[in-house]
Amino acid sequence: MFSGSVAVASNNPDQPAIDACIEALTASGKESAPGGTVLNSSYSEAGTEVILEDGGGTVWRCIAYSDGAVGVLDEATAEQAEAARSAPDISDFQEQVRFDPGASSALLTRTLEPGGAFQFILGAQDGQFLRVRVQPHAGEMYYIIRNPDGSVLLDGTDAATEYYGQLWQSGDHVVEVVNQTSNELTYDISFEIE
Repeated sequence: MFSGSVAVASNNPDQPAIDACIEALTASGKESAPGGTVLNSSYSEAGTEVILEDGGGTVWRCIAYSDGAVGVLDEATAEQAEAARSAPDISDFQEQVRFDPGASSALLTRTLEPGGAFQFILGAQDGQFLRVRVQPHAGEMYYIIRNPDGSVLLDGTDAATEYYGQLWQSGDHVVEVVNQTSNELTYDISFEIE
């Protein structure tokens, strides 16, 4: 059984690729010992890279796709293994948005490193309306909204543009905010669900 903290949100777009890589490694018979850990994953529409360490300590590099297909499954180089082990955990870049009891909105003030990205996880239901506002105190930012299945609800949109729309899936939606500057930025972000 593989473990790992890569999948924080239930809609983590990496998850189908992670599952496919684990299944492919197990089925290949190449494992040095059963079980292991997911060290890192890096989502891309073109193919997600997943780094796995099996129960015997061998590190594997896998490229898989959202449809479950696996394109590459090779033993990782020493450099790839070290990079995966030293990579920050995705939970360092995510926050579950919680509303106060009886409230349907939340306003948060956060700081984002130069060129950094941060994800807010927001549970909502099909048919509800979502409003998102991102207001940097200075500088330029944009944001993306993903549906629970990982598809894009709103493509990269300038922070000056508010999002308001009806949702068509139930579950955890991801709002990813990106700092476009070489400076640390403080920003306000508000969420409202109707």
